[in-house]
Amino acid sequence: MEECPRRGWRRLIPETVRSGYRCLRARVLSVDLWPRDPFSLQDDERHASGAMSIVVAVHDAPEVTRRCLNSLQAFGGNAEVIIVDDGSKLEPVKRMLDDFCSRNGWKLVRNDVAAGHSRASEAGISVSRKPFICLLNSDTVVTPHSWLGIARAFDDSPQIAVVGPSTSHTPTPQRVLRACHCRHYWSDEQIWCFAEQYVARHRKEPVVDLAYAGGFAFFLRRAVWDEMGGFDMHSPDYGNELEFCRRLTRRGLRIVWSKTSYIHHLGGESYGRTIGLAEIRERSLQTLSYIQEKWKQ
Repeated sequence: MEECPRRGWRRLIPETVRSGYRCLRARVLSVDLWPRDPFSLQDDERHASGAMSIVVAVHDAPEVTRRCLNSLQAFGGNAEVIIVDDGSKLEPVKRMLDDFCSRNGWKLVRNDVAAGHSRASEAGISVSRKPFICLLNSDTVVTPHSWLGIARAFDDSPQIAVVGPSTSHTPTPQRVLRACHCRHYWSDEQIWCFAEQYVARHRKEPVVDLAYAGGFAFFLRRAVWDEMGGFDMHSPDYGNELEFCRRLTRRGLRIVWSKTSYIHHLGGESYGRTIGLAEIRERSLQTLSYIQEKWKQ
């Protein structure tokens, strides 16, 4: 098949030039994100967080994990935070998790052998106690506007079983293009400033129904999780939220996107770094094949 001329020309451009262009584009898209007074969690966001258990599966990847946990320490509010150490091999990571959990009163679950992201998430959910659960990737940065929009979406209708926030990287419509272009360039302060502007701009917009929500920050009702029996135990490790959402929609439940919540996602920086993006892609394809076979009728 003849290659698209545009893509062919791109391959002729040196990587240094492309990298420079991406950096320049990010700087242009960030001109209005000036640091201001220190960011804080407002009372309504803190109150909303109190109904949530946040489960973070960790497998090494110390840099992005520390960034994620720092943001949770700043803006986790009253949420129940559960860290699942899924067989991390690096001693500095183990010490870091011990330190964060002891300092903040978070729960720590340890798998001696890595079980994979889905199984690690299930281990965290098993010790959770709040009515809403957030399965949060360890390569995310939460913001001062992470919880209220989600809580209000759940309050809108008991038929809403899963809610996803806006973000910078996901295959679903939740992705904000500007944030996607800048996701590796913004500092935490710039992310928080963008979240504030974005949520204010979309504050009055209704939720958007989706076929499925991105797994980077997967909010769900604990009662629905228990009723559905969690993830399909026969499904491969990655993409289980797809199969889970398929079961929900067949029961007449809704999966929605709230634009009044923003959580930044770097993408491929946690498990993707430790087991490789190619392996994750292969597992995701296996999950898609499993779903197609399961639901072909």
